[in-house]
Amino acid sequence: MKIGYCRVSTDKEAQDTSIDAQVDALTRAGCVKVFKERQSAYGNRRRKQWETCKDLIQSGKVTHFMICSLARGSRLQENADISRLCKANGVEFVVLDGTNADVSTPEGLLMVGILDTVNRVDSTIKGIAVKRGLAARRRAGATGHGKTPYGYRYDGKQPVPDPKQWKKAQQLWQWLRDNEFMAVRVIRQHPEVPFSDAGLRRWMRNPLLMGKPRYSGHQVEPLVSPAEWHRVQELLASRNKFKSRTPKKTHLFTQVVVCQSCGKWMQYAFDRKARLKCMNVRCGWYGRGLAEWKVKGQVIAALQDAAPQMLTALKQATETTDQTLTPEQIAAQQRLVMLLELQNSGTPDLDKSIAATRLELDALTVRRGADWTTLAPFIGQPAMFEGIPDGELRAICLELVEQILYVGNSTEVKIVLRDP
Repeated sequence: MKIGYCRVSTDKEAQDTSIDAQVDALTRAGCVKVFKERQSAYGNRRRKQWETCKDLIQSGKVTHFMICSLARGSRLQENADISRLCKANGVEFVVLDGTNADVSTPEGLLMVGILDTVNRVDSTIKGIAVKRGLAARRRAGATGHGKTPYGYRYDGKQPVPDPKQWKKAQQLWQWLRDNEFMAVRVIRQHPEVPFSDAGLRRWMRNPLLMGKPRYSGHQVEPLVSPAEWHRVQELLASRNKFKSRTPKKTHLFTQVVVCQSCGKWMQYAFDRKARLKCMNVRCGWYGRGLAEWKVKGQVIAALQDAAPQMLTALKQATETTDQTLTPEQIAAQQRLVMLLELQNSGTPDLDKSIAATRLELDALTVRRGADWTTLAPFIGQPAMFEGIPDGELRAICLELVEQILYVGNSTEVKIVLRDP
């Protein structure tokens, strides 16, 4: 069986002609199966179709492996490896432009070595040129490049709200807020959402939504407030830490109570009354837990006891707060200045480090503690929690409670509250 491999670097429509021409050439050469790929051969990302071709070569079912040119195979000097793989498995490696790719011969080894080096250098030069162009755009005042997230478009210089998508993006964020930022649930409820589960979570993580592009210090119009955006990142990070799936139904303490022994979420079980149990079979506390009403009572008591202290601490902090920066802010600012100086002096590949440092500094500047100022006066009232709906109590817990730990017995939990 003859198989072929063809590739272009991007999914842009402009490259459709190129990949179609490669498919046509490989088909005319006798390939029964042609594997198409739209991905750069220069980065370190794994190319699925390229790896599939390798597996087939080793399977013994392939007689010929064909590509149109060595540049379509690899730009990281992997063509010599594929040539050796073909030779070891009795497969003929054919390059349709006539290049001798048999590295078991001196001529083929020399030709593949030279062309692989040329292709790699060519990709390196193009990468440097792209980075220089982006740097020139930033110096000229442009704040964006690449794709904008849903709800935005480029006006030629920077991201701005897209009149066609802005209200839809705001509505999408409201749906996410109503569903505690569970992407799967929003997609199930609203099939018109133009995202997959993973795509919607990536959209929520984009700092441009709070008006802060990753690649620039310029401010654009935010879709959500910075404080809310950072809170959402903390929520998503906590779910990722526990590798949890979106629950089918949300109860009062769903994904709130953690088993201290194994670090996993406690799961709901319903006999006559709702109980929270550790369902991790590898945990020594597997199957153990306590009733929901016991957790609820302890949480309410902890909130009522802490409300006066939190208000006092908040008042003292407000009276003593000045404009001095915290040590963490100073360190982040110094790191950002150093990185920007290195970039201006010509040091390459610092964009990701600069973007990460900007986001860190922004988080240290914007993030605030729990909203005790608004909630504490109500919590202190004796009748506040009488008949309170689970949804309202859950919202208070998510705002004011840092962590609820199951400590291994059926009577108590450990409650850690968030500072103001």
